[in-house]
Amino acid sequence: MELAFELSGEHETLPKAEVFACLDALRVAYEERMTLGRVLVIDAQLPPESELLDVLAKRLGMTHYIYEVKGMSELDEKEIFKIVENADLDAVMKKGHTFAVRVRVTHKSSLYSKRQELPTMVGECIKRKGYTVNLENPTKTFVLLLTAQACLFCALLHSVDKKQFEEKKPHLRPFFSPGVIIPKIARALVNLSGVKDKELFLDPFCGTGGILIEAGMIGARIIGADVQDKMVKGAKENLNFFGLTGDLILSDATKIPLKDNSVDAIATDMPYGRSSFVSGLGSSKSRSVFLERLYLDALDEIYRVLKTGRKAVIVSNSPSFLYIYPKHGFQLLERHTYRVHKSLNRYITVLEKE
Repeated sequence: MELAFELSGEHETLPKAEVFACLDALRVAYEERMTLGRVLVIDAQLPPESELLDVLAKRLGMTHYIYEVKGMSELDEKEIFKIVENADLDAVMKKGHTFAVRVRVTHKSSLYSKRQELPTMVGECIKRKGYTVNLENPTKTFVLLLTAQACLFCALLHSVDKKQFEEKKPHLRPFFSPGVIIPKIARALVNLSGVKDKELFLDPFCGTGGILIEAGMIGARIIGADVQDKMVKGAKENLNFFGLTGDLILSDATKIPLKDNSVDAIATDMPYGRSSFVSGLGSSKSRSVFLERLYLDALDEIYRVLKTGRKAVIVSNSPSFLYIYPKHGFQLLERHTYRVHKSLNRYITVLEKE
């Protein structure tokens, strides 16, 4: 089936990468068809009623809607009506089902001024096929997805719950520390790691537990480690607050107390610009030397505990991390940059253990 993902406009590359990572984790065969601004279109080997679509919608953090594409046309009213007339809706609309038509605009175009008229006109086309309109509580919602280049006529499959991330904002948790990653980005990091349900996920610099929370929410078994006792206790408090369980370890990330090749996926936010402690390193060392040594030693451990062929997602505050990872047996898969605020960028590196 042909699927369209209406992506978040909060980042240029992360939303699309997250979709692909989730599809791979769920073992869904797919082929990318096109990207139209914030709309990603793929051909996926999935039946319309597949439970995997439900799982996919629950995992994604940077997607707003998932649609089944029923047709595509130029930005022309006559062409739009043609694809609606020719669309096979029998597989979507069952006996007794009702429908409504909505318009979603991802980019202003020549049809923007018609966005309020189009649903009524397209609804009349569908009514002539023998279906009943119900604007308040329809069984199925059809969407005209207007991009800068084309109009996609779609059936809405899933609306991703945005409230779940609002309710987990860091300052709303029992234990809070400034500078932590927001839930939506944390979920994307977890998804980029490729972790599957019931697999073992590790954050060796867990801090307040934000990344662990998102991994737990999608069904992973979670282990978090931090060198500061207050962080370990605080992370545990936050996990309990959301009804999650996991193992929290008071541990130096350069000496992780786990067996070789024992972890399925890793995602972590490396320390930067804040107090960090690593055993064996003297306090007289400069911060830059200290952090480089910390990164190198931590990557040694990340490589050791991670299973072969699996991924580690590393967040750092400097592009110089690219010069560090080749000293380990990792393959670089992806690189993303996102702006936290005016004076701070974060760099997301996806590595695979060879």
